[in-house]
Amino acid sequence: MQNAQQAKLKGRWLVPADLPAVMALLADEALTQAAGLTLAPDPALRQWAVSNWLQERYLWGLWAEAQLVGVIATFPQAEAEWALGYLLAPAWQGHGLMTAAVATFLRANPTLALVAQVAATNRASQRVLEHNGFQRQKQGTVFTYRHGQE
Repeated sequence: MQNAQQAKLKGRWLVPADLPAVMALLADEALTQAAGLTLAPDPALRQWAVSNWLQERYLWGLWAEAQLVGVIATFPQAEAEWALGYLLAPAWQGHGLMTAAVATFLRANPTLALVAQVAATNRASQRVLEHNGFQRQKQGTVFTYRHGQE
């Protein structure tokens, strides 16, 4: 059952016209660092990279009406395998929203074989993956989870 905040969110592949909204969300350095996302320090280079990601359809956006509040990213990693990452604006965290968003993303993209790496200390992110059927493969300071591989 959806809670009120989950019902407010809509997900879709982001397009080049969404660049300003993505850049605004990624401007929160604490948020990107907590998500394990390393961005170029040069703003022009960062914008160039995000523009390329948008053109390649690597970013799935989570919208609360006209506000981008989260992103699920997939990047080709190996043959037929994609790296998964995600982040959610702090005001939207702690309500099961990313768990629901990843579930929606998986339903919309059922053929993707995904791998995600999560800091051992990030229990919330681990729960997002576990609730969505990801299996932990490796442990250490970073945990590796897989979904969709045989």
